[in-house]
Amino acid sequence: MKKFFFLLVVAAIISGGYYVLFYQSPDEKHFTAALKAARQGNVEAQVQTAYAYEEGKGVTADGQQALHWFRQAALSGDSEALWKCAEIYIQGKLVTSDLEEAVPFLLLAAKQGSVPAQRELSRFYAQGLGSLPKHEGESLYWQFMAAKMGDDTLRQTLQQAQEKNPLLYTQLKTFLNDLKKAQEGDTEARLRVGQAYLNGTPVLQNPEESERYLTLVWQENKDPQAGLLLAQNYQSGKILPADESKANAIWNELVSMSYAPAQYALGEMAYQADPPKYEDAFAWFSNAASGGYAPAQYMTGFMLMQGQGTTSSVPLAITFFRNAAEQNYLSAQYVLGQIYWKGLGVPADKQAGRAWLEKAAANGSEAAQALLTSE
Repeated sequence: MKKFFFLLVVAAIISGGYYVLFYQSPDEKHFTAALKAARQGNVEAQVQTAYAYEEGKGVTADGQQALHWFRQAALSGDSEALWKCAEIYIQGKLVTSDLEEAVPFLLLAAKQGSVPAQRELSRFYAQGLGSLPKHEGESLYWQFMAAKMGDDTLRQTLQQAQEKNPLLYTQLKTFLNDLKKAQEGDTEARLRVGQAYLNGTPVLQNPEESERYLTLVWQENKDPQAGLLLAQNYQSGKILPADESKANAIWNELVSMSYAPAQYALGEMAYQADPPKYEDAFAWFSNAASGGYAPAQYMTGFMLMQGQGTTSSVPLAITFFRNAAEQNYLSAQYVLGQIYWKGLGVPADKQAGRAWLEKAAANGSEAAQALLTSE
């Protein structure tokens, strides 16, 4: 009998030890299952595993492991995981704070519609945090986006922004309206959005988005304005990546359309070349001038006045200056006023000179105003 009781005690001790060693609470079971699925690439399980490590639920809390699994899910594009990676780097509770590391996650999460990320990204642009520039327009843009996603708490913030900078507020509203129309296929809206992204007003300059919208307008509608912007920027490589082949192809199409601004732009490039190609420049300017393009009329007159790329002819130059001046082109009004006021190549005519100088002064020419008051 004693032996029997002894065996019972031993069995109880063994079973108790087994229970202590191998028993799992519901949280631990859930974590084990999630970890197994996470390792197999299940994104939802990766997020669950990350939260478990963050909260110490079913496993010992471990900030590095939490970040690891959030990052794994973020690699699959999960917006919640992207935001959590950003938040972890921003807060600095689980790992050392690193705002620059937070930025790429923050940008991707915000673009995928994460409201917390959009709000935080607005703050980053407002203060110039991480690797992001300080940009009031971009900051306001992300406030608008968060409000659009349903964040009603931003209503007062947006009202304050409107009161602080009504012009920027209006520009952003207009841009967002254009962006919506552009995404729906509106050609004119696409052109305006492409220009806004190219110029960096009112939002931050975005070469990729600018190229995308301008290319759509050019390829689908052959809009010469879009073509000219693309050609100039492919040529210069200052904003869009330099691509001479693309630039030349577009230039050729624009020239075949007899698009005066493109002819003028080619004239400028020839005029500013090192050394200058005056004959080519004059040919392009005069072609554009024949289409009634005021800047080209002015430059044609200027080159005729100087005898650059063509025979000098003051009377012919005056004709081109006058054509441009009558279109209210400031530089032509001022030069024409100077010619008559000072008698440059023609008999002086103070009355005619004054008339053109007054028009130039009324359009903002300080040089014209100074000349009028000099005698």
